Amino acid sequence: MIALKNLHKSYVTGQNSLHVLKGISLEIEKGEMVSIMGASGSGKSTLLNVVGILDNYDSGEYYLDGMLIRDINETKAARLRNHMIGFVFQSFNLISFKNAMEKPEKKERDRHGVPRQDGA
Repeated sequence: MIALKNLHKSYVTGQNSLHVLKGISLEIEKGEMVSIMGASGSGKSTLLNVVGILDNYDSGEYYLDGMLIRDINETKAARLRNHMIGFVFQSFNLISFKNAMEKPEKKERDRHGVPRQDGA
């Protein structure tokens, strides 16, 4: 469902360039849960921003469900994020009264307008 092939991303400020993603290749299948871990400054947030279609990449290829993700307008990016990508963050953006399994379930129910069995 998600395929990255030789993905590169740099940030340029003035005459300086910081090469953050250096030839990242990976595949994530539908329904697979993935954890991204690494040292501070290793490119985790940059990778998530690219995969979440919040930021562009410089070179390589990113396929989401077989579609090349490149220079997509914000409306289409938002639609793809809503229907195809989900993130559970480690320490923020969490619903305080839900556990780790209930959060993605709530997102799915909300997206499809399905109420909980217990009425909550």
